[in-house]
Amino acid sequence: MTIYSYSRLKCFQQCPQKYKFQYIDWIKISQEETVELFLGKRVHETLEKLYKDLQFQEKNTLEDLLEFLQYEWRKNWDDSIKIVNTKISPEDYLSMAMQFITHYYQQYRPFNHEKTIAVEKHIIVDLDGGDEYKLCCYIDRVAKTDRGWYQIHDYKTCSRLPSTRNIQSDKQLTLYALCLKERYPYIKNIQLIWHFLRFNMNIVSTLSDREINELKQNTINLIDEIESNEQFPRNQSRLCDWCRFKNICD
Repeated sequence: MTIYSYSRLKCFQQCPQKYKFQYIDWIKISQEETVELFLGKRVHETLEKLYKDLQFQEKNTLEDLLEFLQYEWRKNWDDSIKIVNTKISPEDYLSMAMQFITHYYQQYRPFNHEKTIAVEKHIIVDLDGGDEYKLCCYIDRVAKTDRGWYQIHDYKTCSRLPSTRNIQSDKQLTLYALCLKERYPYIKNIQLIWHFLRFNMNIVSTLSDREINELKQNTINLIDEIESNEQFPRNQSRLCDWCRFKNICD
């Protein structure tokens, strides 16, 4: 039984041949870890610690979090991590990560604006009740406000602030909202919150029941398309330059 995720669905939409290499043929090609990816992991770990500890009434100071971040950074750092811009040192990237955490901490302390329900929440749902359309997601954080809104928080460390159009076309958090709705049908109001940490800025969106139902049907249709596909043609685009299967693509 295939369990689909946002990344799996997106891979097929970007390039069916890449999807075949990755999810059908299971071709293993090592890919260098970039410093940007490494930075994102360490920042996510630090925010995960902040909110998991808060669930047990343990309040980290900013100094606690920065110490944790630096420890995890140095423990996991490897000289094979790729830095494209050689003018920026690993220590510069560490300083950048510390700045992200500092700005976030100062903006949201004492962290009582909403109640955190789950951190790094893993959900698997069945979209049709017949075990044919399984969807899974990993949500950075789920919270609930005093007004009854359920919030899906996602932390971004990217270097560019996306346009409104790009946010609206990004299905990651909307699929997360679908998973949350399917698992907990009593949830009525959902907010999607993107935290762009580099810019100390948030983008907030909401979804209606109609939009969630449309997304559910579109997801089922996309899974049907993938399952019935026999030809997996390549989709040549600017993304090819960053594809790890570039050297074996025909």
